[in-house]
Amino acid sequence: MSCECLPLGSLVEIKTGAPMSRAKKIADADDPIRTKVLVPAAMTGSRIDNAQLVGEVVSNVKDDLFTRERDVIVKASTPYDCVYIDKNHEGLLVTSFGFILRPIAESPVDMRYLALFLGLERTNLELQAMSKGMTIKLLKKRDIGDLMVPVPTLAEQTRLGALSESIQRCKELCRAISNRSDLLLQSEFARIAQSVC
Repeated sequence: MSCECLPLGSLVEIKTGAPMSRAKKIADADDPIRTKVLVPAAMTGSRIDNAQLVGEVVSNVKDDLFTRERDVIVKASTPYDCVYIDKNHEGLLVTSFGFILRPIAESPVDMRYLALFLGLERTNLELQAMSKGMTIKLLKKRDIGDLMVPVPTLAEQTRLGALSESIQRCKELCRAISNRSDLLLQSEFARIAQSVC
């Protein structure tokens, strides 16, 4: 399979999230809103942990800093986790910890495929190499835009994106089974302990 490599900045619009200190500053004339905030702890293993989303009251936040379906969010600091935004996760406020990658018209990239590529260990190592800082290494918008992305045919991207989603669903199912198995064992031991003691 042959494909060309293109800079990320030519495939998507890259936005930096909202600084929370500014978003939470509410003046008398402002019309504050209550919203869920996508914090770094809510992004793990290429998925959003709903239990980790934080509720905040904010104002003066541009609409384009809230997630939309098909966005990809990338953490600006290590680990450089990323998530694909589905219909269920629209409307989350992205803070300055991350970048919003939004599809542009005529872009030859499938956003699910892009999330898969950005989540690869190899890509994470490239992102680490381009990050800057002494104590906290951060990605810069300009640098992430230079990241070269292999762009196979749209059909191949769609296939890989669908495969990635299927694998994610299997992982979720395995996690749920593991959690329930642990609960089952604990309840059985508790039942035995009650009948014996």
